[in-house]
Amino acid sequence: MRADPASTEVYLALGVEHLRGARRFAERGRLAFFEEGDPLVFVAVESELRKAFESLNRLGQPFWRANPLLPRKRIGEIRQLLTHDYAGIDRSEVWEIVTEEVPTLLRRLARAKVPKSA
Repeated sequence: MRADPASTEVYLALGVEHLRGARRFAERGRLAFFEEGDPLVFVAVESELRKAFESLNRLGQPFWRANPLLPRKRIGEIRQLLTHDYAGIDRSEVWEIVTEEVPTLLRRLARAKVPKSA
């Protein structure tokens, strides 16, 4: 089955949009993120990350072949954590992802090549 370049562009755009959304919520700061009385910032960041990594996980083989230096395995690991290990999500780990990994990933995705044909 061949990947549709249009769907690749859509999944990439959605992934980037949700990564940026997670960053915007995280910019409210560490205190807001870890505040137990108001879990909304954590919930918003986690939700945006889950949608972002699900979208990125759906990028087809042609995309990954065109971008071998992107951290495909790590993207899958984060998606797995956020989607299937929901009850065991550690706030510190999510904070590290959004503050340390996401900015680098966004820069790398901005330079990613989208294959014209699959």
